[in-house]
Amino acid sequence: MGIYAPPCPHYPNCFGCALIDRPYPEQLERKRERLACALARYPALARLEIPPVVRSPRNLGYRARVKLVVSRNRTEIVTGLYVPQSHRVVDASSCAVHPHAVNRVVRYLKGQILRLGIEPYNEPDDSGNLRYLDLRYSFFRRELGVTLVTRRTAFPKGQELARALTRRFSYVNGVVQNVNEERGNVIWGGRFRSLAGRDSILEQIGFLKLKFPAGVFSQANPALARRLYQAAQTLAALKGGEKVLDLYCGVAPLSLHLATGAATVWGIDDYPLSIDTAKQNARMNGFHNCRFFAGDAAEKVQEAASRLSGVDLVSVNPPRKGLQPEALAAVLATRAPRVLYVSCEPETLARDMAHLAAGGYRPVSVHPFDMLPQTEEVETLVLLEAV
Repeated sequence: MGIYAPPCPHYPNCFGCALIDRPYPEQLERKRERLACALARYPALARLEIPPVVRSPRNLGYRARVKLVVSRNRTEIVTGLYVPQSHRVVDASSCAVHPHAVNRVVRYLKGQILRLGIEPYNEPDDSGNLRYLDLRYSFFRRELGVTLVTRRTAFPKGQELARALTRRFSYVNGVVQNVNEERGNVIWGGRFRSLAGRDSILEQIGFLKLKFPAGVFSQANPALARRLYQAAQTLAALKGGEKVLDLYCGVAPLSLHLATGAATVWGIDDYPLSIDTAKQNARMNGFHNCRFFAGDAAEKVQEAASRLSGVDLVSVNPPRKGLQPEALAAVLATRAPRVLYVSCEPETLARDMAHLAAGGYRPVSVHPFDMLPQTEEVETLVLLEAV
């Protein structure tokens, strides 16, 4: 048996794809074991059956959402990832999991940033300006949206860089500046400014066409996201009369899948731009049984449950840190017969499932998906039912 050769020009220096030196079937089994170990720490979850991880249709070139740190060394601009526990950046401008169209744009940007004399941000001494590149690729439209995250509002060469980029690549549909004036490694600031073209991309996930503006959450792997949302739709087994709450709904991909079988779906998210976009996506896809609300998760769940006079299904898709205690308590207080939980972090998923089990919900089934091939991450869909 030959030695497996990692399909990456940056290996072994880049830390982004920890499993890229392993054959894909072995990666899937590692992820299944990680999920099983996280669940096994809790007695109420230890005997759950973990099926094989659902494979990604692509395990290379799949990543529709790319975030890169901008830095420089003595001779060139570097775009990549921080070395753990340091401010040093390793280059990832020819990444194997990025679409070729994204890599072409990143390599061109590196040269233009150097040519225009745009200084990358240096956190230790708070110098420079350009912090991150955020790139969103639509496999549906084969177009790319670029966001340049800066430390300061003033960006003298920003429009010149944007014009060069849109002239060079016909598939770059727009360039946006995001201003993050805070020190630290949080990516996004609160202000956006269009530098050229449009400020969003359009992607198709299953039967839905979805708008994704700069700054909102989007799944990195649209092809596998379709399978996850379809699985959630099947597990929900809605018959047409149910009232559904979708917590951390983002721009509404899961909300709209569930809306095909529900009487009404109320989506909740704490980011107003996501909620505004969710409303647009519902209208664009012809859904009239959805309402969307921006605000604190726990408060909005309590409000929605009281106004709906009962909830039949709660779906949650929280960030990596999982459900906050107040949000978890609000979900339990709905006394919904079923809960769907989508998670990108096995440890916080297991913790929250154990709390839900203690609150009267029995885990029924667990479904892992390989949303991020070559990495150690695993996405999981869980169905729980009230005892």
